[in-house]
Amino acid sequence: MNNQDPQTQRHVALVGNPNCGKTTLFNSLTGSNYKVANYPGVTVEKRQGTLNVNNDLTLQLIDLPGTYALSGLTLDERVATQYLQGEISGSRKPDLVVAVVDASNLERNLFIVSELIDTGIPLIVALNMIDVAEERGIKIYSDLLARLLDAPVVPIVARSKRGIQDLLNLIAKEIDKPTNSRRALAWIPDSHQRAAHLREIAIPSKIASLAQEDDITTIATLRYAWIRQITSRVIVNSAREKKRASSIDALLTSKVWGLPLLALIFALVFQSIFLWASVPMDLIGAAVDNLSGWLTKTLPPGALTELIAEGIVPGVGNVLVFVPQIAILFFFIGLLEDSGYLSRAAFLLDNFMRKVGLQGRAFIPLLSSFACAVPGILSTRTIPTRWDRLTTIMIAPLMSCSARLPVYTVLIAAVVPATSFAGMISLQGATLFLMYILGIIGACAVAFIMSRSTKRKESCFFVMEMPPLRIPVLRVVLRGVYDSVLSFIKNATTVILACSVIIWFLASYPKNDLNDGVDAARYSYAGRLGALIEPAIKPLGFNWEIGFAIIASFPAREVFVTGLSTVLNAQDDGDESNSNLINRLREKREQGTFPGATAAALMVFYVFACQCMSTLAVCRRETGSWLWTAGMFTYMTALAYFAALVTYQVGIQLF
Repeated sequence: MNNQDPQTQRHVALVGNPNCGKTTLFNSLTGSNYKVANYPGVTVEKRQGTLNVNNDLTLQLIDLPGTYALSGLTLDERVATQYLQGEISGSRKPDLVVAVVDASNLERNLFIVSELIDTGIPLIVALNMIDVAEERGIKIYSDLLARLLDAPVVPIVARSKRGIQDLLNLIAKEIDKPTNSRRALAWIPDSHQRAAHLREIAIPSKIASLAQEDDITTIATLRYAWIRQITSRVIVNSAREKKRASSIDALLTSKVWGLPLLALIFALVFQSIFLWASVPMDLIGAAVDNLSGWLTKTLPPGALTELIAEGIVPGVGNVLVFVPQIAILFFFIGLLEDSGYLSRAAFLLDNFMRKVGLQGRAFIPLLSSFACAVPGILSTRTIPTRWDRLTTIMIAPLMSCSARLPVYTVLIAAVVPATSFAGMISLQGATLFLMYILGIIGACAVAFIMSRSTKRKESCFFVMEMPPLRIPVLRVVLRGVYDSVLSFIKNATTVILACSVIIWFLASYPKNDLNDGVDAARYSYAGRLGALIEPAIKPLGFNWEIGFAIIASFPAREVFVTGLSTVLNAQDDGDESNSNLINRLREKREQGTFPGATAAALMVFYVFACQCMSTLAVCRRETGSWLWTAGMFTYMTALAYFAALVTYQVGIQLF
């Protein structure tokens, strides 16, 4: 085991463009031996991991935010630049930089390499995705590239770990080499000019902060001229460039077929969520019911048994039953992301997003918010203009996150018939798809209103690399699914477990010896809380039971399932209690006490409501203002109430 003093450990920074495979390389090198934290004073996350190269060398690997340049326009770029300059408190300047570049798009990726060369920090160029370049008929003479850059170059494939050992050997060899100042500013053609510039600046990013716009353009032009001189010598494009990939790309990004195909793909995803998950969900639900019943019969009567059998097991179990759907959702998202399709979707939607007042860079944060609004809001730091960033933060929670999926699913399964059209289109899947579309429509409307509420002086172009289309690596996709499901389960066994105990107590106490069943539940603390807001929510078709579940779900939306399940179970004083919430709601629907209009209004309410404490906390941190946070909660709650009101009042007349 290496006992090297942390103060003597070498620090290696990974730098590169978005989609170059930098984080994949970081994961390949560190495995699970890394931690995620924020840089001091800013909300940009850093990933730092430890790697033992040999008995004498331990590396601290720092995965810097993906950036196209060290210009400092966005928060990510500023952090990367400041870190390389050693200007971040609590961090030291790296001993070596590994520039991760996409071999299939070398010219674009070498721009940041030219800036890294100017820092004078020892540099290694990791020529990643060399397999993709080869498939596209691109041959790169890496030895010649190394001579022209005056920096070591190593071809790798981070996803399959090809060339990783060569990279480690090179790091061990280069880590203690002195800085190479003679290669700095090589992109300036005249040697006398280069010497003059070298005396005036440390790295080219300082030019960007001091020079006029024309000078910045000139600098970029000189850099690209230098880069083209290099790429013209080291790259050979064979005649077998894949026409099939180009044809598929043309179809996926077509103005005519692109958007219909995008809608079709996501419609199929939501169809699959119901069709594929029904069997495992039924098995988990039956297991929860059986375990709850067995505990009731086996354990001695008393409050503890009631807590376990009627509170904890149904509370947590009725959330875990949705794990199959969560897994299927993230599986498809992983496939689309790893294949390169999501970048095409961003391209298709960019023009539309600009029409509603959103910037193209907002696509990735909003897409991330379908998993969870917290990382979605955090990723808005890539948006350079403050108003565009605030707009994206304010609408990110309107994207239906995975926490809403249990709420949608239980309500859809309870009231929407499991019928299908042409044996393919499920009515339940179509209803789920509609909920996601409704959130997107709401987000666009809010963004449009915000864009018209101020005259923005700032503007910028959206530049995003479109990675090549490729067959997804199943191992990578399944790893992402595993991480997402594990996070969901951890949440269920921590936050939801704690909430289950509290909810059971509120639904069970104080005891009313004179009544039982419904009267006892309404007499409880839960019943009193629900009754307190019942007059306000009655026009929405909600009763005190739903009111309590809404209050209980403020820490996390999925707790709604736990809250409603616990309250309904508390009303059953018989021996045939069924803790499965879907079955209980179906029974109430047959009895006429849970109409379809109420279920529809409830789903619409959760499309828009900001029932998530974590989202509000991260909004406060990112905006630096309680005013914006309060504004988010207020407008989303008002929107949810009004939309649910309209849905119920119209629905009750139609059905």
